[in-house]
Amino acid sequence: MFHLWGKFAMGNKIVEISGNNRRLSVYRGFLRIETDEGDVRSDIPFHSIHTIFVSGYGVIYTNNLLQRLCEENIPLMILDKNYLPSGFLLSYIGQSKQTEIQYLQIENKKPLEKKLWQIIIQEKIKNQSRVLSLFNKENRLVNMHKTVLSGDKTNREGYASKLYFKALFGEKFVRDRGTSGINAFLNYGYAILRATIARYVVASGLNPCYGIGHRNKLNPFCLVDDLIEPFRPLVDAYVYQLYETKVDLSEILPQHKERLSGLIIKEFYNGNGNSPLYMILQQLVWDLVRIYKTKEINFNFNKYLFEEKLV
Repeated sequence: MFHLWGKFAMGNKIVEISGNNRRLSVYRGFLRIETDEGDVRSDIPFHSIHTIFVSGYGVIYTNNLLQRLCEENIPLMILDKNYLPSGFLLSYIGQSKQTEIQYLQIENKKPLEKKLWQIIIQEKIKNQSRVLSLFNKENRLVNMHKTVLSGDKTNREGYASKLYFKALFGEKFVRDRGTSGINAFLNYGYAILRATIARYVVASGLNPCYGIGHRNKLNPFCLVDDLIEPFRPLVDAYVYQLYETKVDLSEILPQHKERLSGLIIKEFYNGNGNSPLYMILQQLVWDLVRIYKTKEINFNFNKYLFEEKLV
């Protein structure tokens, strides 16, 4: 089986290969998907694709396809059974000033990094608090963002998240990336945000390996995982709305995946008008490039993201 989470603007369709023994190739400038049963789909233009997710087994890719995905800066993400990314193909080539931008990124000073991480975590906690208020939950996070120190050296992020998830999903809930149910739904939504931000990070010329707060030597996308933090609560809010309506969350169905992938094109008020989420994420990446160039910290976070329920 394969799914096309579509009806989106150019470059914002998510293709998911969930069936086994599929062959992916390029045919006359289009993505071609073949099955062992002889079914063929070859009418998907590359310019319409945002990301390709692969969760099936025995999937074959031609080298021409991988080259084309890199040329178009289209992420290909391999997901495990709980929808965690286990592999990621992304173009190595960013933009014409890639080397200049990466030198700025690598040479930035520790005080700047610590301040950036403090701001990112403050915004994440603010958004977690906004989610709890949106759903009338006990909210012990209202003023916690004010206690985040430079570099979050007291780990207010971890403490806030522990309180947040239990307030949102109940005292028995534990955020465990390796389990099914609610956690798998969260993993899937986060994967969509991760792929979106990764695409813009590479396109901007930044190196995704060099993180601000994340320093895992085994993670080639530390910077992506930094920038995703304030936006994770968007996924949390959507998943909670399913949980609230007593939907069976033991399995992620196609309609759930389509709704989750639709978050990237959902429009949010920005103070002047409306912008889709993918443009907000793109602006965040360019904000970081500008910060590295000018050393003036000014992230354009959108405080209106949780003005209303998502679905």
